Amino acid sequence: MRKLFKLAAVGVLSLSMGVAAMPSNTMNVAAKTKSAKLISSKSMKKTAYHINGGYVYSSAKLTKKNHNGKNYLRTTFYATKSATVKKTNGKKAVYYYIKNSKGSVKGWAWRGNLSKINMKALNQRKSDIKKMLAAIRMMSADHQDYALKDISSVNTTNTYESDGLSAAVYDMHFYSATLQDAKAMSAAYQIFAGRFNSVTNAQLAALNSRLNDVIRANDGDFSDPIENMAQALSNAIETLN
Repeated sequence: MRKLFKLAAVGVLSLSMGVAAMPSNTMNVAAKTKSAKLISSKSMKKTAYHINGGYVYSSAKLTKKNHNGKNYLRTTFYATKSATVKKTNGKKAVYYYIKNSKGSVKGWAWRGNLSKINMKALNQRKSDIKKMLAAIRMMSADHQDYALKDISSVNTTNTYESDGLSAAVYDMHFYSATLQDAKAMSAAYQIFAGRFNSVTNAQLAALNSRLNDVIRANDGDFSDPIENMAQALSNAIETLN
């Protein structure tokens, strides 16, 4: 009887320990994310910005991150709303509602992570990209590919960098250049004529004068004048940053 009593006691003890252990496995529930408190919000004049880092949140409550800003450093965003919030650390901060031109990337970003874009400069960059594409299209059909590939990755952030229009201009020269290629290079020069320092402007003007001489002569000797202009203009464009 004592054995049976001991076994029964052990069974009851095991059962009670099992029941006691159950809650510890079911209480690991993630704590609810605290939200920022919205103090005020207002509409603002549509303004262009670049984001320098941080996150883009789905709402001004800052509970959900939609995008990582470092993935969109070269994207132009437009801010249309402003919100002042009290963050969970007790500090106040201003967030802007931003979205890209397609509306595919949008949300709330901290004002300190945004840099205002000069609209005049932005429009100039857009115009330069459009005109450069037209100049490249003037080239011989079988000579356009390299320059077209370069310009396909040009945007309003890297416009004048080494991988921007500078690269596209440099790849407009060929050893078997044609009259069409020469005219295209001269057209590319005209886009930027007079926009550099006096020494560079004079150098480029002289190179373009020589280029026009061979265009008028149409004697087939186009490669060297085009290459000289391509190299000089490519270097000059990088100074526009």
